[in-house]
Order: sequence, then structure tokens, then C-alpha cells
Amino acid sequence: MKLLCIGDILITPEAMANGAKGFDRYDEVKCMYFGPKTYDEFRVYQMNMEQKGSRCAPLPQEILDELPDTDVLQVHMAPVPAEVFDLAGNLKIVASNRGGHENLDIEAATAHGVPVICNPAHNANAVAELTVGLMLAENRNIARCSAALTKDKVWRETFPNSGKIYEMQSKVVGIVGYGNIGSLVARKLIHGFGSKVIAYSPLEPREKIEVDGVEYIEDKNELFERADIITLHMRLAESTKEIINRESISHMKKTAILVNTARSRLIDMDALTEALQEGRIMGAALDVFDEEPLPPDSPLLSLDNVTLTTHQGGVTVNAFEDSPAMVLTQIERYFNGEIPRFLQNPSVLKGKSE
Repeated sequence: MKLLCIGDILITPEAMANGAKGFDRYDEVKCMYFGPKTYDEFRVYQMNMEQKGSRCAPLPQEILDELPDTDVLQVHMAPVPAEVFDLAGNLKIVASNRGGHENLDIEAATAHGVPVICNPAHNANAVAELTVGLMLAENRNIARCSAALTKDKVWRETFPNSGKIYEMQSKVVGIVGYGNIGSLVARKLIHGFGSKVIAYSPLEPREKIEVDGVEYIEDKNELFERADIITLHMRLAESTKEIINRESISHMKKTAILVNTARSRLIDMDALTEALQEGRIMGAALDVFDEEPLPPDSPLLSLDNVTLTTHQGGVTVNAFEDSPAMVLTQIERYFNGEIPRFLQNPSVLKGKSE
């Protein structure tokens, strides 16, 4: 059986090769590179891929030549368009090392009877850690203190939230989207800080949320009204685009902090910027933006009540190096007759069992 791995600057072919060690199912493991080789160029590619999907860039001929006898295809951000399934007549399963599936033509995979799995768990803990860090940084003015001391040589003690700084144990944190990352954030807050956690998540069953000791909220506006900190952990879809807008912001406390380590387009950034400028909410902590890097004229850069990071949510050694073995373990489950985790097209398995 042949395993074809297509790595990139973040999850390298070498990391994929290392991840394949210990899986003796494969007679041949071929690891190749796709995409830009500088981080600046790769960032542009990633944003283009997330907008244009599996047709964001053509695969080179050297990769196409490997497809006809490939049994298992593992990628990270390389595109997997319909042509892949036309060429790879032996293909049995496709695995992606990322949570999103924008780069995968799942409709074409389903039409060819090929299961597709993703791996949103690969960086879940990394994103959850940064999320909690951003809550602390914005609430306790960590970045502002550091910038004042290191850049301006000023011992700063007055901030936009002075007199309103409370410990995390007295905070109500509202989680919007309770999947892999949202549930990890909840556990860290409850067990690490003693925070009260409430959650709105139309895609997750109420029972899953409540079993973690989290209060389930059926109306998202109730969450916005009650939460001292609101953190977003939903995938971007038509139903979630700009879930934070002028109307939803109007339900938030003036002392509320908004955190986003998910997708920038979950927020109407003009509405958020206006609310921060006018003091209608206390602050925000953001790791993702509509345009990356942030342009020098971004109004966010002139605000004193924001904490900004450079899309660092999933950037840890663990998140990148551990992922290949994680997805190959799910592939083993599939070959052993089990349902793999994070299967994107379950109808394929239904068809195979009939």
C-alpha cells in the first residue's frame, strides 16, 4: 500500500515521514513538498486558499504523477481538487492535517466513494492556551504594561479598565461554539481558574456541554448579555459570518471583553472597532484579521483597549509535529472497520456498508 504525503512549510514532508514511522501498513511512503517556502508568501497562499478552496493553486506535475498508484493521501494545506480523484484510481482515503476543509473537494471525494478526514484536534490545545492567555493579557493589561516599559520606558499604572479589573474566578465567560477548542477552553477556565462558563453552540448537543459543568444557553443574545468575556470558537459559514455585529454588540456589557482566535469574518470589524472607540465594550483580544498582516493604517493599531497577536493560535511545535501520526491513527481505525474521528463525508461509509 502506498502512502503519499504532501507537506508544506508548516507541516514538513520530514514531519510527515516521522509521523508514518510505526505504521507498518505501507510498503511505500512518499513525502513531497507543496507551496511557498517563505512564511510571508505562505500566509498569502493560505488566505487565498481559504477563499478559493481546492482550486486555489495547481498541483505540480511531479505530484500528479504520483497519484495513479496512491492508496492513502495525506496533506496539510495542499489543494485536493476533483482532478486528484480522477487520477488516483486506487485512492482509499484522504486525510488532512488541518481542521478546515477549504482545500479539499469533498463533493468530488464523495462522488468517487473516498472518505475524507480532517484533524481539528491537532492544534486545539494550542489555540485554547492562547485564548486563555489573551483573556488574561487584555484583562490584566499585560501587553500594555510591557509595551510601556520596553518601548516608552514608562511605568504605566492607568488603563482603560482601571477600577474594573476582576480575577478570572469572578468572571462569567461565554463560549460561542463548543467544539474541540471551545470545550478545552471551558475545562481550563473551570478547573484552572474557577470561572463560571456558559456556552451557545447550535452545532453541539446540550448534553455534551452540560456534562463538562458548562451552562447551556439557547439564546445567543442571553450569552452576550451575561458574559464578562466572550470567546469565539465557531467555523466560518454563512450562518456564522459576522455573528458579532452591531446588534449583538448592543447586548454586551460595557465591561465586556471579546476574544477571537477563530476566524476574523465571524466579526463585523467595523462594528467592533466603533464599539471599542466609543467605549461600548471594554476591550478585545484578536489573533485573526480580515487582512494579514494588518495594514499600517488599521484603526485597531491606534486603540488602547485591544490586545493583538499575529495569528499565533496554532503555532506550537506540538500542533505541527504531532498531527501526522494523529491522522494516520484515524486511518488505521478506518481500515480496521471503525468510523474515523472527524470524518467529513459519512455518507461514503454508509454506501460501503450497504
